[in-house]
Amino acid sequence: MPSLITRMESLWAVLRAPSWGREELEDFQSRRFRALVRHAFERVPFYRELYSRHNVQPEDIRGLEDLPRLPVALRHEMQGRPPGHLLARGHTPEKLIQHRTSGSTGYPFTIYRTWFEERLLHAVRLREQLRRGLRITDRRAAVVVGHGDRIDGRGTRLARRLGLLRRYSVSCLLPASEILARLSRCRPDTLGGYPDALAMIASEATEEHRRHIRPRIITTGGETLTPDMRARISECLGAPVYDNYGAHEFNLLAYECGETGLYHVAEESVLLEVMDNGRPVAPGQTGEVVATALHSFAMPFLRYWTGDLAVRGPLRCPCGAPCATLEKILGRVIDRFTLPDGSKLHPYHLLEPLVKEAPWLRRYQLIQEAVNRIVLKLQPLDGAEPRPEDLSRLRASLQAPLGPQVTLQFELVKELPPAGSGKFRPYYSKVRS
Repeated sequence: MPSLITRMESLWAVLRAPSWGREELEDFQSRRFRALVRHAFERVPFYRELYSRHNVQPEDIRGLEDLPRLPVALRHEMQGRPPGHLLARGHTPEKLIQHRTSGSTGYPFTIYRTWFEERLLHAVRLREQLRRGLRITDRRAAVVVGHGDRIDGRGTRLARRLGLLRRYSVSCLLPASEILARLSRCRPDTLGGYPDALAMIASEATEEHRRHIRPRIITTGGETLTPDMRARISECLGAPVYDNYGAHEFNLLAYECGETGLYHVAEESVLLEVMDNGRPVAPGQTGEVVATALHSFAMPFLRYWTGDLAVRGPLRCPCGAPCATLEKILGRVIDRFTLPDGSKLHPYHLLEPLVKEAPWLRRYQLIQEAVNRIVLKLQPLDGAEPRPEDLSRLRASLQAPLGPQVTLQFELVKELPPAGSGKFRPYYSKVRS
């Protein structure tokens, strides 16, 4: 269990990080990284076994320069272990806060944190919301799968009684008309939620709805925010859209810069690497996200493979912030389409021609059923049934990046509901490479 000094250092990092220079930030990261490696080796059976298997000892790790010496921890290797193998000695599941992932990678997983760790990570997210313009007296609304705040501690109840940091949750599984009705009654100052759910309600919002739903700020997260979703949400609801990149294991990983559109990595909370075949990628290149949680001691995450794809941005944001950046968040590794010639195509290459050639489209879903067959489900706007020539033009624009060996099948549907987790996947592959 971390000492009082360690917890105070964590709190100080969250509060003071925005004013730190690069040297001060890296000094904190290096000290905390060394401490976490020693803690995990001595107190967590999973990491002791992993590091012993790769001949790594805590004394081998002197600072951030030794980060590549640690093996990557894979989710599916952790997923099959009992909690006692993943939790630090002295912690039991019954006394910890639990988060259950939706399993979009194919591996549902339970994450455990102490009350302090949970609050600290929420504070990182709240701090960025306040810097972005949130007021503590704002009515916040979130269109997500759950109802109400996940954590209900005494501090939260006190804030509610004082009318501070009020948060209303509306289930994204409800019909769009019901979501809009509930948001109209709430009249939120800020609005957040899954990108697809917000894009769906934005498309169906009437002038009457927009008179009541007038948020100053809109935030998205939990799914990939595509350019067409961003444009639809912002134009229909009349507010800027800021995307957040997070994961249950880390809470906030990165958040969108209002000046540049890049994503600032929350480096006082996480070490984030973008890797391709075990090597870090250069700015502008795509790789898999590997992350280390700097404040998680009950259940450590050290060089943890997230299953996400991202494009590495500049090592310093042009806005002047000292943090590293990501250029884009591309979704899950398993979302890439493996083509018959062995090449891999990210569905983003299909989205631009899809949106350009189908102004009649409300919603879509790309599913790779086999290496040589992709199904495109199309939900038209009400009263905007596509003509045969519209579909022919769309097929021609999409076939080029796929190649002649891939069959593209269209399905016109009346509705595209989200999965049971409440999240909607605009594209995914059933082919495992």
